[in-house]
Amino acid sequence: MSSEIEKPAEIIKLSQNENAFGASPLALKAIEAHYRSVYRYPDPLHKELAHKIADKYNVTPGNVIVSAGSVALIDISIKTFVNMDENIITAEVTWVGFKIMAKINRIDCKLAKLVDNTIDLQNMLSLCDDRTKLVFIANPNNPTGTLVTHNDMKKFLQTIRPDIYVVIDEAYAEYITDSEYPDSFELQKEFPNLIIFRSFSKIYGLAGLRIGYAIAHPDIIGSLAQHKTPFSISSLAAVAASAALDDTEYIKKCAAVNAEEREILYAELRSMGLNATVPKGNFIFVEFDTPNENDKACELLKSEGILVRPLGPFGAERALRITVGRPEENRHLIRCLKKIA
Repeated sequence: MSSEIEKPAEIIKLSQNENAFGASPLALKAIEAHYRSVYRYPDPLHKELAHKIADKYNVTPGNVIVSAGSVALIDISIKTFVNMDENIITAEVTWVGFKIMAKINRIDCKLAKLVDNTIDLQNMLSLCDDRTKLVFIANPNNPTGTLVTHNDMKKFLQTIRPDIYVVIDEAYAEYITDSEYPDSFELQKEFPNLIIFRSFSKIYGLAGLRIGYAIAHPDIIGSLAQHKTPFSISSLAAVAASAALDDTEYIKKCAAVNAEEREILYAELRSMGLNATVPKGNFIFVEFDTPNENDKACELLKSEGILVRPLGPFGAERALRITVGRPEENRHLIRCLKKIA
């Protein structure tokens, strides 16, 4: 038998933190059942989906706004709360969407340094001034995969000025198994300036349909709604998201497999001597000594049919991010990385 590693027949895409097992089967059935109605305009308020989300989290429909993904939510949040002479704060190494939307809206974006690859809330507080209106916190942080804990988040909310809106982006919340992950919905009862973002793009497998939502105080939701583009969410995205919420067994299975594979992959990376950060979501942050070493690793994996995410645009030129894939994809990744470890 040849010792050469066989390349996969298809590209293994571990670069965008998608659900490796695809969309919820119930979501796909809903699309099939409704595709003939695409000639009709969608409900601009998506009332049925908003009610279902509200029921899931024991809030009112007035606490919910549905949007065309988190990027749209960032955009309308900035447009709603931040004037041209004001600023927002986020982490230095975090999801690039926060910085991109600040630039598009011509808003000053102040970047707080991480500590041990973790968002440091004290560093964020130190950047706040009288022109700060909005703070974005990805939790777990993308790309480093680390958490801000419930207690730290509560202390932060107790300290920050109540007229500054705090967004906690929980796109990967369904993958979390750490007991210290914040109960943001409980915190929101005490801190009405807290806005929670959630997504259907990750564990629900609907990234291509562009749909997400925010939960906040009704006054905040009302203000955000004034800046939302009408008919920005397709009818198929809405029915797919609604059905996906019902597919609890599928979501549990995806989360369980991810948790198991995440630990295996992390352990293998560390055993190779690679500098991987303990992961909490469905991806792993790997840091090299130099940008050149990082580039070589990305190119090697690409030559083996594996796409991972180089993180220069995120602010980490020496690092890459690897999505936790299906078991067979992860095994092939490990075999390939052993060539350079």
